[in-house]
Amino acid sequence: MELTQSVLLAVVVVLTIFLVVLAFQVFYVLRDLRKTLGRLNRLFDDADSLVSEVKKPIEKAGTILGGLTTGATIAHLLQRGDKKGDKDGKREGK
Repeated sequence: MELTQSVLLAVVVVLTIFLVVLAFQVFYVLRDLRKTLGRLNRLFDDADSLVSEVKKPIEKAGTILGGLTTGATIAHLLQRGDKKGDKDGKREGK
């Protein structure tokens, strides 16, 4: 074998070893990334259920507050209607 062929063979062997080692490292990194994404998915699911549990009482309180506001508006309109009726009655009596 000539010197050029020997050097070329050595370079090919070294590059092959580096590529095999790099392939194993990429495999382990992708495996860890898969585990991390699975954990993040579970975390987001837990956060979603927690937000749903917190949202329910807030929506109920909003509904109650809306009902109270509507009731107060109706009561105000009824009182205003009574006052107008009293004024009309006073005018008729005069």
